[in-house]
Amino acid sequence: MRAAIEAQHFGRVIRAYRFAFTPPINQSDMADRLGVGQSQISRIERGKPPGDLRKLQRWAVTLRAPESLLWFRVPPEGPVTTAPITPHHDQGDDDVHRRDALKLAGATVLGATPWQRITETAERGHRPDQLVLRLAQDRTTEFFHEEETAPSRTILTSLVEHGRTLHRFIEASPDERSRRYLLSTAGETEALAGWCAFDLSRPREAVARYRRALTMATQAGDGPLTACTLNYWSYLLASQDRSDEAVKVLAEASTYVRGSAATTQAWISGRQAEEAASIGDHDTAERALERAFTAYDYARPHSERSWTSFFSTSRLGSLAVSSYGRMGHRKTDALAGSLLSSLGPTENKVRALVISDLALSAAIRADLDRADELAAEALPLATRTEASLAQDRLWELTETLPRGDGPGTAEALRQHVTSGLLTAAQA
Repeated sequence: MRAAIEAQHFGRVIRAYRFAFTPPINQSDMADRLGVGQSQISRIERGKPPGDLRKLQRWAVTLRAPESLLWFRVPPEGPVTTAPITPHHDQGDDDVHRRDALKLAGATVLGATPWQRITETAERGHRPDQLVLRLAQDRTTEFFHEEETAPSRTILTSLVEHGRTLHRFIEASPDERSRRYLLSTAGETEALAGWCAFDLSRPREAVARYRRALTMATQAGDGPLTACTLNYWSYLLASQDRSDEAVKVLAEASTYVRGSAATTQAWISGRQAEEAASIGDHDTAERALERAFTAYDYARPHSERSWTSFFSTSRLGSLAVSSYGRMGHRKTDALAGSLLSSLGPTENKVRALVISDLALSAAIRADLDRADELAAEALPLATRTEASLAQDRLWELTETLPRGDGPGTAEALRQHVTSGLLTAAQA
């Protein structure tokens, strides 16, 4: 946005405004708000903006752009008419949503911090309006995005504080609709905080947060949130060598999204495959993988829920690699190689997990030289990104390696991996 202003290009300002939302505002909706046609919005964004200062001024007012940041001024003679911001009473919820969207743009556009509006509302004990509710949900979604690439320790404190703010809003919201909306948002926040606690090897805190998230999901009548929380919990059970319990929890989770929530369905089925494979139930694992791929055909990860954006095709692929590796499937290396070549530069947690899974698979096959090579690549990546799932795989590798008294490859590898993981845990 600041770059658009420095370029003095109102078309770029409009485009930056549209993409400040999640999901972005489409050109048709923007055209309605500015009182022009969609084709004109497209031309303005791509080419030379109009030279009519009064039109620019009217649009600036509609977007609530601070006058101090504009590069143009309208001559003083004659009034400037503005696009209507206050809706007519007979237009219903759609107009309310448009009004709140314009307010949100005013907070987002030109460098203002929308989260300040959340904090101020909470500190003053005000009832949150629709704008604040939407900002709070957006902030929750942003935390899920941050978790995909950032270590959990860097976001947990802010995440917990955000949860406290949401609880203040719940207490201040008398109407049931807003309260249920906030309960879902707070439940998402609590579930993610539980995941971060698990990631930081704090299982008791994780369980406590998962229980609170489940309570809020029940109060909100939010089945997909219940499924998400149970899925998170299954990772904790698996890390405690309780994969049989994890399989049962995942089966329960699947009942909350049957026939809906395609991305969450795919995630749960992928996890069912992974845990079934770990206890030797290969038939169940293969059927679960088939369900996961089928569900993902209908998935829209970036538009379903706060947590679903993480579950990209590469995440589904990593579950398949893990499942195939545990089953000793001959296609494991080929699938992993294809997946690794497709990963983007920021997907280091997935990369660490896939390479760790390959190392574990090699150890299961007693290919110690290959396991040693892969573990040497996976260990620094897993510890640097603080990827707990990858580290769990490497711990599992140390237990899978054959034991002996001599200083052979297996014992040297075990000591190297153990030393690296312990050093990371103490850092």
